[in-house]
Amino acid sequence: MMFILGEVDYRTPPGAGGEEMFRALKFQKIPTVMVRFPNESHELSRSGQPWHRVERLQNIVGWFDQWLLGVAKPEYEVAPKEEVSIKRESTEPKPAKPPR
Repeated sequence: MMFILGEVDYRTPPGAGGEEMFRALKFQKIPTVMVRFPNESHELSRSGQPWHRVERLQNIVGWFDQWLLGVAKPEYEVAPKEEVSIKRESTEPKPAKPPR
């Protein structure tokens, strides 16, 4: 999940739930990033500063490159591999319990 927020967005301010959702997903080690743009409103994609619009698109393309094409993007890593625990289920059948 990628959150793109304008810091002066009065329509959906960053504190209206986006930051909380970001923190909750990060806590669960779900791949999540937040990109915040200073002095930008809800109209970032249409009337934002040109370099912010370019950076926004670069972030979107970079996120898709990593998660759809498998291109390594260290800026979007969740955590080092040794920190992320993945619960794998065994494919071997469990031994039957002896009768009592």
